Amino acid sequence: MGDNSRFTVLNLNSIETTKIKKIWEDSFVPIGIDRQKIPYEDMLWHIFSYKARECESGEQARNSFKDILKDNLYSFYLFHQYKNTGYIIDNKFRTFSFDDLSQFIIDLETADIYITDEQFNWTFVLTHEDGWLGPYFCKRHR
Repeated sequence: MGDNSRFTVLNLNSIETTKIKKIWEDSFVPIGIDRQKIPYEDMLWHIFSYKARECESGEQARNSFKDILKDNLYSFYLFHQYKNTGYIIDNKFRTFSFDDLSQFIIDLETADIYITDEQFNWTFVLTHEDGWLGPYFCKRHR
């Protein structure tokens, strides 16, 4: 990754990535969720697919994410479900686009992508089941 002149990708180490994932869970996984009924630990996005958390899905979610990218989004976090890799995307020129997500998908382990702003006010999740389950867009406060 790195600087491609439109936006900058900063790698997070595994400790930073674990911390980001934990804050994401604290922000978007409902308190008291029944882990027997919703296996969100297998895939965090199951909180959306099992409707434990209200969200937008499909084309509506994709459009909400595209709209937020056009907004004043200067930087955001991106991490994967199965790999302990995470990034800060510095988007100060607001040139990051939905199509840029493809560069973060290398294999099945990197096919589930979680994106959130630095305050964890919203999240966009692209799943490996795209077209069937997801993508999802959720605001923390509804």
